Amino acid sequence: MTTHVQERLYFPAPDVVLHDNGIRTESFRRGDTEVRLSHIPPGAIVASHSRGGAQVWMVVRGELSMTVGEVTKLMRPEHDVCVVPPDVECSGVNPSAAETVALELKRAKPGESYTAPSGYFLEPLETRKFVEMDVTFFLADWVELMLAHIPGGGEMPYHKHRHEQIGVCLDGRYEMTVEGTSSELAFSGTYFCESFEGHGAVNPNAGAARSLNIFIPPRYHRVPKQEAR
Repeated sequence: MTTHVQERLYFPAPDVVLHDNGIRTESFRRGDTEVRLSHIPPGAIVASHSRGGAQVWMVVRGELSMTVGEVTKLMRPEHDVCVVPPDVECSGVNPSAAETVALELKRAKPGESYTAPSGYFLEPLETRKFVEMDVTFFLADWVELMLAHIPGGGEMPYHKHRHEQIGVCLDGRYEMTVEGTSSELAFSGTYFCESFEGHGAVNPNAGAARSLNIFIPPRYHRVPKQEAR
């Protein structure tokens, strides 16, 4: 039987905060991991900060000029990924006339090592068909991101693996099931799967849906270990 506690474990409700600079954040947490969506007004600045854990950034809508250490890049929606290792400062600004929505993964798990790619930024590794879905991969040595286009009637069969998996609905609606607990996800809806927790997804609607799926460690690709930065 599904319980409210189980549902909130796999599909946590967000903590919503409106900051003084007009940025509104939705924060989803499980254990040592947080997913945060920031709605950033035109001209607003994401303040410079460094944290004990790692950060991974992707722009979902709009654009964001992101600075990590001494490297600055204009991030495009669903095209650029930024990987920030522990204790490296980063900041961002919305240079456009429209709202930007940026997704941030924050991770600080004992025993894990978080390195960054050269230059801190990633572009797509490959795009291909996977279980009747169009998917695009981004890869760092400790984390892998997969953008998935889920067509109407599309399905990811129920399965398990040793990798942790975190997912966020970016567009449309689909039904996600984790350990027998199901929830319909719409924009910003987030789920968390620990290692070997069963999960699957189905889009019962006529319209397509889009999701971002994050694997720790990488599941579909492997890269050599890098020196810690």
